[in-house]
Amino acid sequence: MKKALGILIIVVILAGVGLGLFAPFFERKPPQIQLLSPKGYINAKSIIKLSLTDRPTGLKEARVILQQGKRSWHLYTGTFRVGTYSLRIPLMVEPAKLGLKEGPAVLLVRATDRSFWNLGRGNTAEAKFRLTVDYTPPLVELLDNTRYIYEQGAGAAVFETSEDAVSAGVQVGKLFFKAYPQKSHKRTLWAVLFGIPLYAHSHKARLVVRDRAGNTRIVSIPFHVIPRKVVKETITISDDFIEKKVYPLLPPEDRDLPPIQAFKKVNTVVRQQSNERLSQLAAQSSGLCLWKGPFIQMKGSKVTATFGDERTYMYKGKVIGHSIHLGYDLASVAHAPVPAANRGRVLFTGFVGVYGNVVLIDHGLGLVTLYAHLSSATVSQGQQVEKGQIIGYTDSTGLAGGDHLHYGVFLSGHPVNPMEWWDKRWLRDRILAVLKPYIR
Repeated sequence: MKKALGILIIVVILAGVGLGLFAPFFERKPPQIQLLSPKGYINAKSIIKLSLTDRPTGLKEARVILQQGKRSWHLYTGTFRVGTYSLRIPLMVEPAKLGLKEGPAVLLVRATDRSFWNLGRGNTAEAKFRLTVDYTPPLVELLDNTRYIYEQGAGAAVFETSEDAVSAGVQVGKLFFKAYPQKSHKRTLWAVLFGIPLYAHSHKARLVVRDRAGNTRIVSIPFHVIPRKVVKETITISDDFIEKKVYPLLPPEDRDLPPIQAFKKVNTVVRQQSNERLSQLAAQSSGLCLWKGPFIQMKGSKVTATFGDERTYMYKGKVIGHSIHLGYDLASVAHAPVPAANRGRVLFTGFVGVYGNVVLIDHGLGLVTLYAHLSSATVSQGQQVEKGQIIGYTDSTGLAGGDHLHYGVFLSGHPVNPMEWWDKRWLRDRILAVLKPYIR
């Protein structure tokens, strides 16, 4: 009897010990450590973002050390209050100030939890992240650029960078125009088409070049802006126009709006959505120069509206809205055939809000043409087209008051004045002469 009782006591003790060992407070899983950023590089001014997590006992302390060769820099030491299960640690690092050299470095992160395991010392995780210190911006040399640019119009630039540059373009106000590279031994040649539209609210253009580490070099582009007169136009809106053109563009839940509110919704919200959609599509241009020679205007067409026209809309004697016209309106006979303005690839066909049925053609180097208010398209997405090839027929789809073609030109998704691209001399002297090293 006593022997059986002794065995029972031993079993109970062992069970208690086992329960204690595997209870949550004695868990053996170490904290998890993640490096959120940067991805591989530390530049001139980097923010290192770390993520630490531990459950069920929570985080106790952490230390972050940056090592290079035989030197170490203690970036962070912290002890956390009970109940800290997840933590993000941002650390600003300026390697030149710390005395780091460009080249490889190791980020060492240690984190300990509050487990009673390991005689109460808890579980410790250690992670090493191999990084490259690079705080020198890429080298940039501006080779040539358009010296005289019409307001609302376009220019070009060609420049060289060191081989570490991975992205580049031209910044005009808040607008960014993408540059396209041609890599060679130790140097990269870039070409960019950019615009100076009024809606950029700036007449200054700067080259912006970045390397893999995120270091940036900025170079000003010298040029003169030639002003253009802005056309102001007043358009009267009728009840028939609102009924036939405005209400069909509204979502079903808004089709019971009063006429003025309905027009305002289409002229502001739907128009903005349409412009944003076209910009997103037109930004998907190829780096290959597909176009050749001047662009062509639709045969037999008359210009009825120009780029940048400021429109005021009147309804029963009252102003109900404004807009800026972002293309050229070309009128001809009803359902006139629409030619591709130059050689390129069909980027998109479909319905886009106030522009109705549209075709977008990519001509390369960020240059895209728009053909809007069509009845239908005779081409399909991805199709190669030649200059003069019929791509559709005019109509009044979208918010058009009559049968016509709305023709537009985009650079990196931003509308610019299309008229210049019809001008053989302008194209030769202001664009092709600059791009010659790139497209030869």
